Amino acid sequence: MGVCRVLGWCRVAFGAAFLCGAVAGCDELAVDGADGSFDRDAGPVDAAPAIDARPPEDLDGFVEWQMDAGGLPGVAAGLVVDGEIAFVGTWGYADVENERPVADDTLFVVASVSKLFTAVPVMRLVEEGMLDLDVPTGEAFDFPIAHPGFPDDDITTRRLLTHTSGMVDAWITLGETTYSGDPPIDLGDFARGYAQPGGEYYQGSNFGPEPGTDWEYCNAAFAVAAHLAELGWGEDFRALSERMIFEPLALQDTGWHFQDIDESKLAVLYTYNTPRDSFVPLEQVNYAHYPAGGLRSSIRDLLRYAQAWLNLGELDGQRFLAEETVQTMLRQQVPDLSARQGLVLRYDVVNGNTYVGHSGAGIGGSANFLMLPGSNAALIVVTNGDAYVRARLGMTAGREAFEAILARMEEELQDRMTP
Repeated sequence: MGVCRVLGWCRVAFGAAFLCGAVAGCDELAVDGADGSFDRDAGPVDAAPAIDARPPEDLDGFVEWQMDAGGLPGVAAGLVVDGEIAFVGTWGYADVENERPVADDTLFVVASVSKLFTAVPVMRLVEEGMLDLDVPTGEAFDFPIAHPGFPDDDITTRRLLTHTSGMVDAWITLGETTYSGDPPIDLGDFARGYAQPGGEYYQGSNFGPEPGTDWEYCNAAFAVAAHLAELGWGEDFRALSERMIFEPLALQDTGWHFQDIDESKLAVLYTYNTPRDSFVPLEQVNYAHYPAGGLRSSIRDLLRYAQAWLNLGELDGQRFLAEETVQTMLRQQVPDLSARQGLVLRYDVVNGNTYVGHSGAGIGGSANFLMLPGSNAALIVVTNGDAYVRARLGMTAGREAFEAILARMEEELQDRMTP
């Protein structure tokens, strides 16, 4: 049974997710046009809790002030400088009710940052010569996908990974395949049901622009790409992730399903009730399309993952991607449609500096994973508050607080990079 049929909070929280596109991690910076412009005007600011007018100068005081201003229960942040973990900071609570503080092994919902993990088994197929990103999916692994409006236009794996396949998110369907617990259907059931005619979830509204002609952020497309990896390797996607990423890189607190992780380390998910000045816990959920945004990970593991990317696919002698693959993924893929889009990776600007990585927003969680490959540096911030979802309802204090913390951490990174 879908989560919307079993959870009382869903009428409000899931509706917010629809507006944000954040069921499995939306394009939370809201790229509205082919030029990559950002929509930062999400409506009126919600009333923040009563606090001092200006944040303190020191880092801890600044972060805690912003958390109070934006209704963020817990935050973890980290920096990589010269390829080494240079800073880890934790603030607030993973569990407000039980006063359990955020720790470096607390597991957060990372939403669309998950896509950086999803890409690996797919790109490993490319490395092994088992997949050509530019052939139709039907030729790749006998998984044909045809846009009902443009049946002669190829839907390729590259287009799935760059949000240019013509496939779009049908939010009602994604809601119906969101569950309070691990999904009872497997990834292949969802992918076939969503993308192929006659499937249980198939409908014309699962497709939008002509393939290759427009950029439209799509979570469902990443679930389909992940299933192509399953077909290519003949192995479950969760097992592929464990074998190719989690185990070789020693990521101890990272997993797709609840059964794969230590649930005692999970951060409770929260929204913020401004009139009552209180945090409201939300149900932990998972998705049938989980490779698009269902990962949970700790700041400690995320920093190790950033180190591996910055080292062009290798960490502690363990290689998870070839150097050439990482370099390819860093390049712009569809500059005429979106200047921000690499191969899975996305470009973003913080304090005037250009980073590459991914961001994520979902019910009860917001995350940003940003790298400077040329400087061998990275910046990661995660929270168990629904900052971006609330912003889509016009309550922008959480988003503004999260982005202020991100900007302050970016300043810290730049200071540490300066000789």
